[in-house]
Amino acid sequence: MSLLQPFTSIPKPPSLVSRLTGPALMVGAAAVLLGAGFAMGASAGPGVIEVPAPPTISEPCTIPTGMALETLAAQDRVQVMRRVFACKDRHYGWITAEQYMKTIAAIDEAWNRPAAEPVIAMTEPVWASSVRGFSSQYSADAWSAKRALGTPDVFPGNGDNENAWASESADDRAEWLELGFAQPQRISGVEIYETFNPGAVGRVELITTAGRRIEVAVARQQGASVRSSAQVACTTEPIAAVRVHVDSKSVEGWNEIDAVGVVPCK
Repeated sequence: MSLLQPFTSIPKPPSLVSRLTGPALMVGAAAVLLGAGFAMGASAGPGVIEVPAPPTISEPCTIPTGMALETLAAQDRVQVMRRVFACKDRHYGWITAEQYMKTIAAIDEAWNRPAAEPVIAMTEPVWASSVRGFSSQYSADAWSAKRALGTPDVFPGNGDNENAWASESADDRAEWLELGFAQPQRISGVEIYETFNPGAVGRVELITTAGRRIEVAVARQQGASVRSSAQVACTTEPIAAVRVHVDSKSVEGWNEIDAVGVVPCK
């Protein structure tokens, strides 16, 4: 959009002195004329004193004919007025021609910049609700497989915590944990919350309601407590369970999992 095109010929701005003294002189002259008029009125009798109208001054910095600000979008109204103000600054000599051109270029760049993409809220995970199997568990209660059900209760905290699942022993074999979901549905991702010695989860299997298994790589994260994830195209079948594979030999110590969730397709 282009309004108030840059000046090619700018009238010489009035000096500071003329801007200050000009109005004063005009006021003084008007006072003299008014005084004379009253004097004439006194001698000639009552009458109407006509004061000449001020000369019409051309205003080069106006909104284009036919444009109404109220019909423009809020952002466009702002940009139109910014152009008007820049034009006035140049007209009265408060900025140089070079500064004016740079200002107009910046206004136009902002005006023509594409609108930001709307932020799309991420779909909340659906948490595992049942234990379908496991390679081992530390005990039947503390650090058991059932501790990985539901929403995270350790994350974003970290450390050895009995509210997360841990295998029977550390670092001696590959482990796995298979969890089910009460309402199978098509999904686009899996989230695994590792809260002690994370980084051992390298892959997961998505298990469909028909029993088909889809193996997906997990993006391993580093940190004391992490949310590892596996992203997939929206599955064509509902997912009933997820098997999480833990390469316990790759990360020293017990590798504890606080929660597992799937991300439904939008």
